[in-house]
Amino acid sequence: MRTSQPQWLDRFMGPIDFGDITDLKIRLQYLAEEDDRRLVTVFGSGISSEVLPSVPQLTDIFREHVPRAGLARFDETVADASDPGLKYQSAAAVLTKQAGEPTVMRAIRTAVLQACPDVRQEDVAKVARDEERCRDYARTGNWLIPRGYRRFAQFFASLSGRARGPIITTNFDPLIEIALGQAGIQAVPIPIPTDTAPAMGQLNEAIAHPVLHIHGYWTGQASSNVPTRITSARPGLDDLLRRLLTNSVVLVVGYSGWLDSFMRSLRSQVLDNKADLLDAEVLWAAYETDAAAVTSGTLGDFVGAPGFTLYLGVDGHELFTDELERETEPEETSSHYGYSRVPRILVDTASYQPGAFAEGSQPVWADAAPGSWPVLSSTVSLEQKVVECLRVGGGGGAVAIGPLGEGKSLALRQVAHAVASSRPEWTVLWREPGAPRLTKDWLNDVRATGKTLICVDEADLITDDMVSTKDVWAVEGSGIAFLLASQDRLWWQGAGSALRPWIEDVLFHGITNDDARNIALTWQGLGMLPNGSQEIDTVAERLAASASAMAAESNTLFGAVLDVRYGAGLSARVEDLVSKLHEIKLTDSVDLGDIFGGICIMQHALDTDGNRGKGASRSVIAAMAGLDPVFADGKILQTLGREAAVTFAGNRVYCRHPSIAATVVDYLHREGAASKVYELVGQAGGERLAKQASTLEGYRDAYLLSRSLSAPESVWAAKGAVQGTGRKILESRVSLLRALRLEGQQRAGAYARKLALELADYDDYHRAVRAFLVEFSISLRDEAEAQTSAGLAAVALDDHVGFTLDEDRAGYALVSLARSAAALNAQTHDAATKDAPALCSLLLEYVRGEHSASKYLGRYRPPAHHELRQLSTVKLCGQLATMFSKAATQALQATKVDVETRGVLSFDTLRRLADRPRGSDGR
Repeated sequence: MRTSQPQWLDRFMGPIDFGDITDLKIRLQYLAEEDDRRLVTVFGSGISSEVLPSVPQLTDIFREHVPRAGLARFDETVADASDPGLKYQSAAAVLTKQAGEPTVMRAIRTAVLQACPDVRQEDVAKVARDEERCRDYARTGNWLIPRGYRRFAQFFASLSGRARGPIITTNFDPLIEIALGQAGIQAVPIPIPTDTAPAMGQLNEAIAHPVLHIHGYWTGQASSNVPTRITSARPGLDDLLRRLLTNSVVLVVGYSGWLDSFMRSLRSQVLDNKADLLDAEVLWAAYETDAAAVTSGTLGDFVGAPGFTLYLGVDGHELFTDELERETEPEETSSHYGYSRVPRILVDTASYQPGAFAEGSQPVWADAAPGSWPVLSSTVSLEQKVVECLRVGGGGGAVAIGPLGEGKSLALRQVAHAVASSRPEWTVLWREPGAPRLTKDWLNDVRATGKTLICVDEADLITDDMVSTKDVWAVEGSGIAFLLASQDRLWWQGAGSALRPWIEDVLFHGITNDDARNIALTWQGLGMLPNGSQEIDTVAERLAASASAMAAESNTLFGAVLDVRYGAGLSARVEDLVSKLHEIKLTDSVDLGDIFGGICIMQHALDTDGNRGKGASRSVIAAMAGLDPVFADGKILQTLGREAAVTFAGNRVYCRHPSIAATVVDYLHREGAASKVYELVGQAGGERLAKQASTLEGYRDAYLLSRSLSAPESVWAAKGAVQGTGRKILESRVSLLRALRLEGQQRAGAYARKLALELADYDDYHRAVRAFLVEFSISLRDEAEAQTSAGLAAVALDDHVGFTLDEDRAGYALVSLARSAAALNAQTHDAATKDAPALCSLLLEYVRGEHSASKYLGRYRPPAHHELRQLSTVKLCGQLATMFSKAATQALQATKVDVETRGVLSFDTLRRLADRPRGSDGR
């Protein structure tokens, strides 16, 4: 979670308080000219990553070294980590526990050897096992040296000996030493993976220039990778750092500033010993350009401290150049068809209304301008992952994933603009609706004009194209990178998993306390605080508390905004909206309010948070209005998008937040329009079924809506489905029978008897007859007709009824037969059928597994050593058929159900289902 920067920083510090790369170059030049203080340089992984595996890639290398038996544990542990750094630490911790420290070091050597072309790829694993060979390669091999190190080495060599202080790095590789050696400075690595820091006197007496590897060295015996070791207190390092700081200039480059042992040591010296710092100076070079993002974490505590200076937008590879370069705008190029070039400066427009986004509208570019809306913590993570890809020249990217209403679209625009404004060497393209497919030729044309970041909201539209073109872009340094946003379900059900090696996902789900405060501050600036309140802390606390209360749901950000802004007033606001939509007539009997109500009903009943892909499909929405699906987008969805701020996830349409859907559904009931809208949804699904529409249209969720509802809503939706399917479909009528049964008003039996007379007339008789028999059976049991009920349930298991019995229908019928048999035995005390419930329980266990048997028939299950468990499935099925053959015949006669049997029940298919191999705990 992001920590907030100090409050005084918000009030008193602006851009003028931070330097940039030009300021830092001048400062270093001045340092070289004055020659009165030594330079202690601290390098993080930002420089080495130009030629070495990134943090996520190193995590993958760790995985390759995990014992096979431990892979599941490894994946589970790493998946729980929230960012690449924590994933890396968790990966190292698991690998250490499962394979030992030597294996961790071997994995590190494997990673480092990627920068040594002398080692063939097929030989890397073998060389990595031999520490001495690795040392030989470090001394004599050819290595890929990052530009930043090469240029630093030249700059460092130009300093006088007195100004050259020790170098500190968190990296394991020998690249700094090799770069220094090529510049004529002999250097020696000093591994400090634990708190065995060298004394200052030892460093002063060193013959070669010391490079302190404070997390360990690649040919050493141990490293600081695991979280406990990285963050543990290191008093020896504290003392060494205090001595190094004295009368020194400490330059920090390519270091994220996460709270490891080095950062703790620096913090203790800078913040707790301010008197010592009067003789020291810390120059922190941050790659990012957003001051709020840089200072939002641990680094924010340093800003404003005596002797600490923060420089923003510093590329470590460009810092140590020979001359100060005047930065100029590169020539603008035209964007490609279907894409807009993201401008470096967003121009204000008179028509911009900042309140529209807060009300639920999709963001516009003005919303992404710095200062318009706060950059949330998840957005910071998204930008960091994208920047990491850009640093290595592309070949991957990042995707914002999460439920509806979590700020992904705004984040995408904010990060796209941040890159466009801070990285002139990258062209940032935004995909517009109707853009052409991504092809290899298109991508090659794009990168021919320069390095390009491609930004796509609703990324599910291009994931298949990304997979088919990955040999063009999915290579480090390809010049192509992606910034994406997608509803999480669509991403993972699509090609997201296939893209995971190259596209890192950032979860957008809820807000932090800092996010809540920043939103409240923005509302204050826009005059949008709820009820005119001016208490920022109160509003922020309400936002955070609301989000926390919704943490169990999949959607928290927009929900928290709605709760705080409107609270109890949301109902009145939504009612006003629906009333206005009712005024827009689509047909003589259907208006836009009905359509919006249907969208809300499906979301509320089937897919509250919009992450299951069961919302109202575009095809169903068109059918509700009596239109062909092709007209839905133009006449309906565009209006709803503008008036009701609905949102889209693939082919499905949703409200921006489940609380809106729930409020609309409640209003429909109070208005007396609920039955009409429920029937309308069911009817639309039924019509698409009758027209043999493709299941890809998503009509079955509407058609079977009644099965997810309770009465009376289930009856309304089922009636609609019956109307939609016409006179030829039995399945819809079985759904209505079920709804009537659950309604509990004794209407189901009469309806079933009516259906029984015309079963053979339905087109889907063979497919739906078993379900009808079971529902009829349950209805009769509810009316205390236990014997007839048992007879019909037994018929539902017969080999000769309908399509071949499957395990679902078998389980359904066995449960009904067991309960009806138990009710019959309670009435008659007939010894001949007293074991029937137990027999059904055993067969259900064999067919559906122990879990189903325990859940539905647990009270009838015989104990482990009961004699019935010794019977074969042949005898179990035979006994059951014998018990109920007579009852089955009588039931068919009494109900006039028109099905054919052979006089005696046959359960051979049931036996085969019971004999199939199954897992220990069943299905």
